Amino acid sequence: MVFNNFNNWFKWSYNNVLYSKRESNNDVYNYHIDLTNVEDFKLSYHDALKKNSQYMRDQYSEPFDVLLSGGIDSEVVVRSFKMAGITHNTYIFKYEDDLNLRDVNSAIDICKNLNINYKIINFNLKKFFENDALEVFEKSKCIRAARLTHLKFTDLVDNIPVMGEAEPYWKRVEGKDYSKKSKWLFPLNESNHNASMYCYHNNRSSICDWYEFHPCVIKAYNKLPLVRSLINDELPGKLSNWTSRISIHKEIWPYIENKIKLTGYEGSGFPGQQPDYMNRMQDYIISKIGTGTEYWLTDCELQFIF
Repeated sequence: MVFNNFNNWFKWSYNNVLYSKRESNNDVYNYHIDLTNVEDFKLSYHDALKKNSQYMRDQYSEPFDVLLSGGIDSEVVVRSFKMAGITHNTYIFKYEDDLNLRDVNSAIDICKNLNINYKIINFNLKKFFENDALEVFEKSKCIRAARLTHLKFTDLVDNIPVMGEAEPYWKRVEGKDYSKKSKWLFPLNESNHNASMYCYHNNRSSICDWYEFHPCVIKAYNKLPLVRSLINDELPGKLSNWTSRISIHKEIWPYIENKIKLTGYEGSGFPGQQPDYMNRMQDYIISKIGTGTEYWLTDCELQFIF
């Protein structure tokens, strides 16, 4: 089975066993990058997003089933697909009690603005964590309770599920201390690939790590002038690239709306916070398999790899 990226350039292992699963806190997660068979594209970010989408169409048959959350990451997915002329279905998952109403409304607005048909799937978050989350965890050994729902979503669509995971991310090491120049780090983390791991072990083709399907996206993103300014610590007040994502993508799609980062739990008793039943599941996961592995790379280390 071909994994979720073009020419298998990115692979993972636990304890040096390729495509295995985490079973304990002692298991060692590693990523393996091989760009031997990947052409060296020197593309603009705009062209890299389009090329990334075209490679998906080359490797798999349409239509794709895009899971649209309403955030900027999955919005880039549907906009890139539309730019590349790729046929896809669009699914928006709505929780009970308007928990993610703002996310849902944002996703609907995106579809209307792009003239894209969509389907809303009602999903009871509390019942899932009471009845099904443990089974999904046992199948996947996913290290993030909040991502267990994403894994279940892939079971509820018929074609190849597509998720805007593994988006490029940079973080300032020194945090809010701007008295000295800081390094910036880029993650290649275990948690970014939980949905892909789940689909793989279900013998299900997927494109869950959309931004990592072809390495041209990461290469082009990190060459953007705004990203270079961030990495070089030239923009006081910035802790990460999170609040720059709208500005970056407005260069390609000027009509992208500015929106605050949502959590999906705005309708809960404590808006913006994960519900208690999700926190209890996270505690259980940590007790069984720990918190997972994070690799944070400097700009030089990342350029050496890519």
